[in-house]
Amino acid sequence: MDELTQSLDTFGPWDWACVAANLTAAAIGIFAIRCWRGMPAVPPPLPTSALNAALGLVTGLMSFGVIFGLVLAAAAQAFSSHFGIAQAHVFTAAFLGQSAAALSMIAMGALVPETLRWAPDTVPAEPSDNALRRAARAFTFPRLLLALLVLFALGLALAALWKGVHVGWTQLFQHGLVGEPPADEPQDIVDSVLKTDVDTWRFGTIILAVTIGAPIMEELAFRGMLYPGLRRLLEGATERHARWLAVALTGLIFSAAHQSPSAALPLLGFGAFMCLVRDRYGLLTCMAAHAGFNLWNLVWLKLAPNASTL
Repeated sequence: MDELTQSLDTFGPWDWACVAANLTAAAIGIFAIRCWRGMPAVPPPLPTSALNAALGLVTGLMSFGVIFGLVLAAAAQAFSSHFGIAQAHVFTAAFLGQSAAALSMIAMGALVPETLRWAPDTVPAEPSDNALRRAARAFTFPRLLLALLVLFALGLALAALWKGVHVGWTQLFQHGLVGEPPADEPQDIVDSVLKTDVDTWRFGTIILAVTIGAPIMEELAFRGMLYPGLRRLLEGATERHARWLAVALTGLIFSAAHQSPSAALPLLGFGAFMCLVRDRYGLLTCMAAHAGFNLWNLVWLKLAPNASTL
């Protein structure tokens, strides 16, 4: 509580504006959740062979977990050798890695269309109509806004839940009742954003990686390949509630991949809900919602660092 009081004492006008904006967005998001739940059920997905589903799943994991890391490391090493390593080079290298991973998944999706699911399950196929065109047809601003508002509500609620759990865990640890809780520290990207001036080209590389590279690569991998592959394989195994199990597993893997204990719950909710967005509105809406969510947080980190890192 003392830390919270000290943090509130440092609040300025932008910090209070951040609190007001996020609470307002979350409150509207609660209504958006009710609207979402009232929508018609999502029909079963189009038939996909188990082999192609497994191929898509493996491609998504390999692209995110291997290709991205290898290209990032190679680019960072090249920049370090020629220019000396700097924050801008790190994020430029990250964007190159994200681009390489995204291109590998798009290429696989072009070679074997069933491995990458662009289209929503709620938009019926038409003659001579491909999946990407159906995804584009399903993308509208009201649908994007609805998805974003739900994400704001889920993010704030799960972040608050984690704070409560961490405070309780810390109190129990201090009394010797449980093990030490994980450090409640923000993600590394938050620290980089806070230390970088907006009027530098370095900040531009952060924007590039966070609002373009990451949304495209992660949505292709997790909602475009991993989630549909898991869902198809679980349905093939006659698993009950296969869709919801695939949603939960995708959210867990998405959260674990970010390696941030303090953001684990919000990332779990984010990763799981985005699977539902893909089912209903397609992968392009997922990418746009992901980019908008990241941009929202990026802006408030610069305008209101105290409130954003509370």
